[in-house]
Amino acid sequence: MSKKIAILFPGQGSQYEGMGRDLIASPVYKRAKEILDDHTYSVVEEASLDQLSKTRYGQVAIFLNSLSLYQELKDRVLDPNDISVSASLGLSLGEYTALCAAGVFSLDEGIDLVKNRGLIMGQGAGGKGSMVAVMKTSLETIQDLVDQAKEDNVLAVCNLNSPGQIVVGGEFEALDRFEEKCKEAKIKRYMRLNVEGPFHTQILSQAAQEFADDHLAKIDYREPGMDVYTNLSGKNYKQVDSIVENLKDQMCSPVRFIDCVENMIADGCQVFIEIGPGKSLSGFVKKINKDVRVINIQNISDIEGIDLEDLK
Repeated sequence: MSKKIAILFPGQGSQYEGMGRDLIASPVYKRAKEILDDHTYSVVEEASLDQLSKTRYGQVAIFLNSLSLYQELKDRVLDPNDISVSASLGLSLGEYTALCAAGVFSLDEGIDLVKNRGLIMGQGAGGKGSMVAVMKTSLETIQDLVDQAKEDNVLAVCNLNSPGQIVVGGEFEALDRFEEKCKEAKIKRYMRLNVEGPFHTQILSQAAQEFADDHLAKIDYREPGMDVYTNLSGKNYKQVDSIVENLKDQMCSPVRFIDCVENMIADGCQVFIEIGPGKSLSGFVKKINKDVRVINIQNISDIEGIDLEDLK
């Protein structure tokens, strides 16, 4: 009996210099060149880290890179060996890649959604705050420090990535106080992230509603070809008519990656393949459950190096 395989797609922050240059000739990138405006596509093609670090460009670039690699994995390894994928999950932006990979919307629709999501998030949160990653500290302790530091500002837990990493987002003044509280509590590892704004907090509520009304609500969603787990609740999408509300709220609510992975394992997933730039999700999964098999694919050579025994 073959193992139950899950695919994982990274979010913003995983980009790197030169990302995707080995995939420019792929069908996904060729189609993106026809759809995107010339400037945006040139940024994607040149893959300068300085430009990819901007929300408006980074999101679409990561989406294209991840989806293109998934298609290469299917064409070169999965389909020829009759290996199927049972479930998909993406972190934040990666949830769009997961839904597209599951056939919920088309590549064209996905490119349009992600391009506009990046624009709207950058405008909605840009310059209004930041995020701090806290390592090896319990959620209870972090939430207590958030409550102490918040005062009249926006400050909230916004990413539950793994037992060893939880992210807090909010306005600058509140984050300054939060970091002081971390220092007072003798928390050894916490760091301010290089992001454009406090994503997955209520600061993005208005932007989320705008995105839902102008873009999410205009897609004709299809039933997924595999289980897709939502960041909002950690559970498997049961009905496509919940997608608009889920993706709207995801923009301004905590990402529950730990819950997603734990539920996927409870549902029988044994192998997790991270597809796209970076290795963050692979690290998170290993910290959540050290017994599952984790595979990382960042380029074509990683696909060529896969051991089929790990998938069967």
